Amino acid sequence: MNITDTGPVVDRVAFLTEQAATVLSRRIPARFADAVCDHPQVAAWADRFAADPTRVPSLVLAGPTGTGKTRQCWGLLRKVVMAHATTGRRVRWEFTTHPELNDQLRPKPDGSHAWALEPYLHAELLILDDLGAGKQSEWTGDSLHRLVDHRWAHQLPSVYSTNLTPAQLADAVGDRIVSRLADSHRVALKGSDRRREAAA
Repeated sequence: MNITDTGPVVDRVAFLTEQAATVLSRRIPARFADAVCDHPQVAAWADRFAADPTRVPSLVLAGPTGTGKTRQCWGLLRKVVMAHATTGRRVRWEFTTHPELNDQLRPKPDGSHAWALEPYLHAELLILDDLGAGKQSEWTGDSLHRLVDHRWAHQLPSVYSTNLTPAQLADAVGDRIVSRLADSHRVALKGSDRRREAAA
């Protein structure tokens, strides 16, 4: 009699859901541990991405400092990652800020800057927070253009947040980059600075 032991049956959805929750808990900063995307347009974009990432434009969240853009970004990421996990899928994502990206791209003795851009170029979802806040050098400016252009040309959805108006953003990062954001879905977040209100 031949008995084949196939081992325990793994529930793929349960495994991916637990894995996704663990990764998010490690990577989401403590300040945003409970972040949710509760802005209707942001939540709707997350739902569209979860349904079909190939048919959703990039997203630009714009508004004054302290209006909750970063919180919406982390909440959106959680919503998308968990939605994929509950249908048995993974999503390759990266989250960084413009100043952090610049720091990774600046030439370093160990040469790590040479491949620092690669994960951001090819992620299924990129969230680039505080676009325009990073101080540009010729090298970081060219790298930012390469990143935005690559993702635009290959129709890879990205989420950008910025405190700047389109004109101010063009001054900060250049017209070529702003032009490639023109077909993104733009959401304006309004209100006063929540951080200052909380500290008052």
